[in-house]
This record gives sequence, structure tokens and C-alpha cells, in this order.
Amino acid sequence: MEIIRDQYKQLLEDLLTEHNVRVTLRGVSMFPMLVKGDIVVVAPVAFDKLRKGDIVVFESDSLLIAHRLISKRNGHVLTRGDGNSRPDIPIPFDKIKGKVIKIENSRWKIAKLAIKLPGTMLAFTGPVTGPAFKLTGIAAYRLLSLFRRLSGKEK
Repeated sequence: MEIIRDQYKQLLEDLLTEHNVRVTLRGVSMFPMLVKGDIVVVAPVAFDKLRKGDIVVFESDSLLIAHRLISKRNGHVLTRGDGNSRPDIPIPFDKIKGKVIKIENSRWKIAKLAIKLPGTMLAFTGPVTGPAFKLTGIAAYRLLSLFRRLSGKEK
């Protein structure tokens, strides 16, 4: 899930000075736990404090991405979006900018569980649940688009 680009530089500066920061998410890779527009709090984190199931924020191609940690080894982490079937490529720890410590605002009640046990379990079930979540997200988006067209509220 991408973090809005105009917040990128300020987020990096704040995290580097050991402050927690509020970030607005965009994208669908963390569906259904997190969705576009959710506001999360990100805190700096040490490699030895990371745990399987944490949602980490990392730099990739000048973007910040929030995905779930599925393993760590030899100074690298392996992550996957909850709605993805495959993990990301291994990421060196120096690309990790922090971890999500709080879901501050979300349209989904389920989002609050993203950093608790139910969300953490997705680190273990992702190969099965990821494709199911992706298909559910696509179906929900298509239904919403159809509803908007029929009601004349298409954006």
C-alpha cells in the first residue's frame, strides 16, 4: 500500500529524528485490513524489535510502502501485502523506515485488528488469504463502480 508521495520527505525526516508520524495510506495491497484513506501512526523501529506480522513501512522506488513482515534474516526483511498472493523481494533493513503502531482513522472497523493478533495471523496465512482478499477487493470495487454508474455518482 503506497503512502501519499507529498508526505514522503517529511515522513522520512520525522522518522529519522525518532518521532512517530501520522500517514494517510493509498492503494489496495493491504485490503481488507487497511484501505485507501486510512490514517496510521508509524514509529521508528530497530531490526531486533521487528516481529513476524508487524506492518512495516519501507522505501521502494522513491515511494513508501506499508506491508506485513513475514520473515527477517541476515539484515533483510521479507514482506507481503495482505491482499497479495506473493511476497515482495527481500528488503535490506536500511530501507525500513518504521512500523505501524496504531490505526488512527479508518472507514473499516476491521482495520483496528490489523496490528493485533488477527492481523498478525495473516503473516502465516497470506498464501491462501492473499488471493481470496484480492478477488474480494476486485469484486467490491466493481460493485461500487456499478452502483455509482447507476446512481449517476460516477467519479
